[in-house]
Amino acid sequence: MSAGPRFGADIERGKTLEFSQSVTYPGTVDEVVAMFLSSGYQERRFGSFVVEGSSSTVVEGERITFSGTVRPELIPSAASRFVKGDLRVTFVEEWSREEAVARSLSTVTVEGAPVSFRAVSVLSPSGQGAERDVTGDVSVRIPLLGGRIEKEAVAHLGRVVERERELATQWLEEHR
Repeated sequence: MSAGPRFGADIERGKTLEFSQSVTYPGTVDEVVAMFLSSGYQERRFGSFVVEGSSSTVVEGERITFSGTVRPELIPSAASRFVKGDLRVTFVEEWSREEAVARSLSTVTVEGAPVSFRAVSVLSPSGQGAERDVTGDVSVRIPLLGGRIEKEAVAHLGRVVERERELATQWLEEHR
């Protein structure tokens, strides 16, 4: 397993902040894709961020959709004054396979907030399991504050990726 994520340069372009990262999982490409397409894994992955009982997961072939209401205490104070009512977040990830490699497109949308996230991943075999290289962008369209919130979100990616790697390692060990 790698020592942790590697981050590429964060590039500001217009109203989005781009990022890149890499993480290694201790499983084969097929095992890791199956994990990401599991409703149980998505609940474990995102469940602590949403109000209990508000989430739903739908798996359709190689596509998974997880949605739920964001816990109010997780909304950054700088953004909370722009939020009217509950925020419903929807995560969609669709996978395709090409020989030994799998690719995904992931999006996050938030109803009630001008926030979006989009990432493209390539999951390939590595000596330690499967390595996922991700490039994407985050956009927060709030006048004057959007750029700051985007930078804070990208700054927290290291902790998010480390948490996901720990969850994935545990999940893969439990499901072998």
